[in-house]
Amino acid sequence: MSHELTFAEKITFEASSSRDTQKHGDSAIKLGVEAFLHAAVQQPLDGVTQLVNHVAKRDILSDPQLFAAPKQAKFGSLGWFSETAGSGLGMVLPYLLLEGASRGVLVKAKVLAKDTTLRSTLKMAAEETATAGQLPRAMRFSVPAAKMALDGGLYGLVLTPSADPNKGFWEQRGAAAFSSAITFGAMGLTSRGIMEGAAAKFGLPLADPAFHLSGRGIAFRVGANSLGGSVGGFVSAESNSLLAGKGLAAKEQVLQSIASFMVTGAALDTIHATGDYYHAAADVAQTRAQYAPPRLNAADQQMLEQVQKAHFQYFKEESDPITGLTKDRSTDTSAASIAAVGFSLTAHGVAVDHGWVSRDEAANYTLKVLNNLWSTKQGDEAQGTSGNHGLFYHFLDPQTGLRMGQNEVSTIDTALLMSGVLYSKNYFDGTSPKETQIRELSDKLYNRVDWNWANTQSGRLSMGWTPEGGFIKHDWQAYDEAHILLLLSMGSPTHPVPASAWETYMSTAKIASPYGHESLQFGPLFGHQYTQVWLDFRGRMDATNKKMGMDYFQNSRQAVLAQHQYAIANPQAWKGYGPLDWGLTASDGPGEVTKTVDGRDRVFHDYDARGFPNAPDDGTIAPTAAASSLPFAPEIVMPTLRHWLTTRPEIFGRLGFQDAFNPTFDTSKASGWVDSAHLGIDQGPILLMVENYRHGSIWQTMKNDANLQAGLDKAGFSRRPAAADGVTWFSHVIGRLTGLE
Repeated sequence: MSHELTFAEKITFEASSSRDTQKHGDSAIKLGVEAFLHAAVQQPLDGVTQLVNHVAKRDILSDPQLFAAPKQAKFGSLGWFSETAGSGLGMVLPYLLLEGASRGVLVKAKVLAKDTTLRSTLKMAAEETATAGQLPRAMRFSVPAAKMALDGGLYGLVLTPSADPNKGFWEQRGAAAFSSAITFGAMGLTSRGIMEGAAAKFGLPLADPAFHLSGRGIAFRVGANSLGGSVGGFVSAESNSLLAGKGLAAKEQVLQSIASFMVTGAALDTIHATGDYYHAAADVAQTRAQYAPPRLNAADQQMLEQVQKAHFQYFKEESDPITGLTKDRSTDTSAASIAAVGFSLTAHGVAVDHGWVSRDEAANYTLKVLNNLWSTKQGDEAQGTSGNHGLFYHFLDPQTGLRMGQNEVSTIDTALLMSGVLYSKNYFDGTSPKETQIRELSDKLYNRVDWNWANTQSGRLSMGWTPEGGFIKHDWQAYDEAHILLLLSMGSPTHPVPASAWETYMSTAKIASPYGHESLQFGPLFGHQYTQVWLDFRGRMDATNKKMGMDYFQNSRQAVLAQHQYAIANPQAWKGYGPLDWGLTASDGPGEVTKTVDGRDRVFHDYDARGFPNAPDDGTIAPTAAASSLPFAPEIVMPTLRHWLTTRPEIFGRLGFQDAFNPTFDTSKASGWVDSAHLGIDQGPILLMVENYRHGSIWQTMKNDANLQAGLDKAGFSRRPAAADGVTWFSHVIGRLTGLE
């Protein structure tokens, strides 16, 4: 017979039920915490203590019992789930400690690269899958899982207590190591297989850092690793049972192990994703700080503006009023240099930005140059032509645009010219007929260049050709100024050289560490500057960069710092050398003369590619060497510029810095011998590299050039990754905390 509860009885019953539920909930939470502490602290502590004492054959370490094992909850109860989750989470901390320790040992032993995160592994796979064979692909697929298996084996060997008194110590540790190794290895293989399969099946961009660190990407990663944990849990339960001689594991044991390792897998990847997220945000913060305009006071801004404007004046005064072609040097009889023309085209865009000329004036100048380059005849004839196969002679008559005297069709100078041509195309992006015509002519000129014509059987680009002697025997071999030549020739949509040309070119590069500054050897600093007038190498890495651990921007910085240290050390005792007077590159010199100075015979030279290391030095300082290095090492270049402008006024004039000076050659004057000429290929880099330091405008204009980007891609340069959702915001937090902002 049923009894209907009174209102008071209902209240009493509901309160009692609520207390029971709360009691069970509290009990479950307690079980979870106990399981976590036992797995995270007590069990590893027991394992390490046993191992040390067993190896030492005496009790070196005491074994404090800090956290007791939780009581076994009923299978399927709330307490069981809490205990299982706590145990799975507890395994994460000691595993991560072993993972970090093993990584450090392997990196130090040079068995493992520093960056072996999932992100880097996936990125590497995306970049190399197209060219890799089956074995390299399989190795890339299995290496992360093998690392997990190694860490799992260490976990079993070092941290898992030996609890069976009827079995030997090493027998138990060996079984634990084997079981843990195959457990974590299975986790790694399964999760990696799920991710690779999903990427292939659903087109998920796993190698894209923006997706990889997005909420969707992290959720997918964590889910895949949780599923990997389920397989690992199954392997763990069965292997432990079989190794213990108990046959197959009971269903409850298997399910508990699966659930626990699912938590472990999800937690491990959540922590790894958090680390990736932090490092990505830190990278963004550092990059933003690196790319931010320098914080210059008004006096420094005024000084740099003065320097830039004076050097632009060279291109304004030394370019022919009819053809627009720029003289090689500031003398009445000078030929035009096609490299100087490339610098001049770029300089006119900078001049517009600074208000020195109007946009219309710059467009008129650019059209004048491009029309002359396009309309002049090309061919095999020794005279009456501007070049051959779309390439141009090194020196042209500034009034006609045709070959002047006997000189070569130059591959590198054509590349410097085309850099200016492509800059004009990208800078003049308006809809006016003039700017449209500039873009059309720029495309025609670049697309006409048949780079393959100059490609030799060795796979290297020849330095040039003359109608009198054919191709020059010398070809381009790194390291030198020809980066821009290789990239533009590989990026051509009409006559590209093979992508293998980059590897062939770079194969001859040699590394040196003068004064502790490791860099690719090339003594004259122009080789470290010319390409980077137009191309921002910061953060872009090819195979050589990855081996060195630095990009070409950083490489150039090291070369500059080495030269600066060389001037301070001054091993040849040249007069004037020091922290504020330095800089060796190709430049004019006092002449081919031997003089006795202070009782010592000194040999001097005319124009020469001076430098350090492995290049001549006759005491001649070229201002372009230091000034054009401003983006690389502003902390040493800015004081040098201030010093020259205030204490050496004789080396700076209406057209900017004189090309060179030599205090040793003429000791009767403060700066010694001072060149009377200016050179277009030295004035241009000063103007343009100061611009890149102050505003980065040339780099910004060229960063999306399709041809240059195609060359970079073929050469194997990594692109700068886009920031994932939230990473940019978090990077500001890191920037403020670290003082980057």
